[in-house]
Amino acid sequence: MQTIGPALFAKTAEGRYVSSIGTLFPGQELLVTAPPMHALQRETFKEWQAETEAAGAMGSTGLNLDWQAAESVDLILAPGDVVLIRPELERLDLAFQADEQLHELWKVPRHRIRFLSVRDPRIRQALRERGELWRISTAPSDRDQFRDTILASRVAIAERPIYYYNPHTGTRFVTLAEFARLTECNDAELARQLDEIGDHCRKRNRHSQPEIAFFGVDPLGFGGPNFVGTRFAELAPVELRIRHAVLTEQFREAVEPVLQVDDIQLHNWRQRMFSVIASEQREEMTPEGLQGLNSEFFLRIQWLPGGTYEDGEFFFSPVFPQAGCAPTDPELKPLWDPLARGFISNFIREYGNIEYLNLGRIGASPLVSTKHEGRRGVYLAEIKVRGEVNPRVLFLRLLRWGIRERLEELDENNHPKDLVRAVFDTEEYIDYTLDRRLGCLQFGMHLPARVNMRRVSEPYVGPRAEFRNRHFPVIYFERDYLPGIATDKIPDRRLADPRYARALANLMGKAAAPNLVVGRTRHPASEYVPGEPLFDDGDEIIVENSAGVPREIYLVDHGGAFADWRTPTLLPFARAYAQPVNRRSGFVPDPKAFAGHYLKALEAELLRLQAEYQRRARAFDGLFKHLPYNERGSFACRWERVLARLKSADVPVLIAEIRKYITVLG
Repeated sequence: MQTIGPALFAKTAEGRYVSSIGTLFPGQELLVTAPPMHALQRETFKEWQAETEAAGAMGSTGLNLDWQAAESVDLILAPGDVVLIRPELERLDLAFQADEQLHELWKVPRHRIRFLSVRDPRIRQALRERGELWRISTAPSDRDQFRDTILASRVAIAERPIYYYNPHTGTRFVTLAEFARLTECNDAELARQLDEIGDHCRKRNRHSQPEIAFFGVDPLGFGGPNFVGTRFAELAPVELRIRHAVLTEQFREAVEPVLQVDDIQLHNWRQRMFSVIASEQREEMTPEGLQGLNSEFFLRIQWLPGGTYEDGEFFFSPVFPQAGCAPTDPELKPLWDPLARGFISNFIREYGNIEYLNLGRIGASPLVSTKHEGRRGVYLAEIKVRGEVNPRVLFLRLLRWGIRERLEELDENNHPKDLVRAVFDTEEYIDYTLDRRLGCLQFGMHLPARVNMRRVSEPYVGPRAEFRNRHFPVIYFERDYLPGIATDKIPDRRLADPRYARALANLMGKAAAPNLVVGRTRHPASEYVPGEPLFDDGDEIIVENSAGVPREIYLVDHGGAFADWRTPTLLPFARAYAQPVNRRSGFVPDPKAFAGHYLKALEAELLRLQAEYQRRARAFDGLFKHLPYNERGSFACRWERVLARLKSADVPVLIAEIRKYITVLG
């Protein structure tokens, strides 16, 4: 083990890395951190290798030095002493050798070693098969993270740190503002800086990407050809300044006005800069995440350390120092989940012969809950069962109100609930959740075909001291992941297709009808105020046919169904059910036709539901007769009220009321 250059993570007095990149040569267990370019670091390696062989310190390998230098892995240092590995797609074995050596020899914690280029299916597959999708370096997701990423990307080569570095491609971007600011340099510095830019903007790195590119310009408008034939160090000072001024003006003419000033507070500049330093720009890049999982969803998942299979035995990840206990290290806390081991154990018990599995969390940690909102934990699991062609992708959703949440409620006498009451209330809520699903199916709503109830256990960590460290079951529901596009995230270009827009309008009108009937709202209605309807908010998934046209809409989460059962008519919901048309009127080719198809489908489905109820009233009325009935809102009571509301609805009047709120129809 040897390092040529500054130590890994060595910092200046200002807190910046002395060297923000490195090249690791696994065959020699050698890390080169200087000079500040991967290509030059490989040249440094060749000099070291030649000197070492000549001195007899090691036997000659008999291999060409260029071949030996190619057996290397590019590293980039990120804030927080994180090492990003940029894999060579044809030699992923070297990337994983580097991973092991960084951890074992250079003592970099495993959670601080991440992999780039994760959109490439080969890299994802390699990490997937190791059960290590959590090792993916995920993209920032908010404004502050965008800003911090841009600021941290500033690098130098040999002169000033004027470049913005893309770790995926190895390209350094220079902006017009930085280029123009070189007038502040003395003559010698200016000449060296311009020669550096001129030399490297005409070179390609090992990934066939330019070493230096110019931010915000088409390469045909300004680039390497503008520097051809000029050695700036040989120019007289006056000629040097004139040449720099000419290049600056040529650069300015090629850049959009909004990108001519570097201002990280400006949205357009910040978004464009982030896009160029975060882009992978690989021809092999594909949009899929997991099997059938779109990339936007894939990159929103917080993948969790799980474990790997070795010789048929499952070993939990050694990332956490003490199994089953929350880590004290703040860096590890985002990767820890109190329920992860329980989920994994359930998968192993159920499927047995598993090749690999990956578990991810979507949204906030399940430790976070509020008195009024309950628990919102949602997870995604990918399980490859030996002998099956494709992995199974499963969606897990925690029961919103469990024992923990019930223990933090007060009973009718304003006293904390005892454990027996909390358990019984939880069981009642489980039945209520399943009854809601049955009620939705009875009205013809398209829900996922298979939903299984599972349980794991967790220690109680709430405010009731008498229950601390006791383990209580946590209920969750497991279903197959349904690939498709959420209705509120359909790309504009698809809405602009007349065939797509017409099919979507018909399906949305049809899906809106049962959603309207069952009173699916965000919060329960009071005795006088209707609830806020839930529809077209991300839970409705479009499944397309082979021609790319919407074929069906599925409701993947029926939460909120039967929440509003008190409102006696459907008319108060009219404004909300006009919004699916209004929010798309600026994107579909014929907004009036879109509105017409939507209303026609909605009216037809409502009339069909009324006719179906009249034809089979006995079946509908008797579906939940066996359940306890009370006027405070038992499910039997809610079902009765919803049926009465459907029976009494004047559908043409309701459709006319919705039409009043559709903007394009006046």
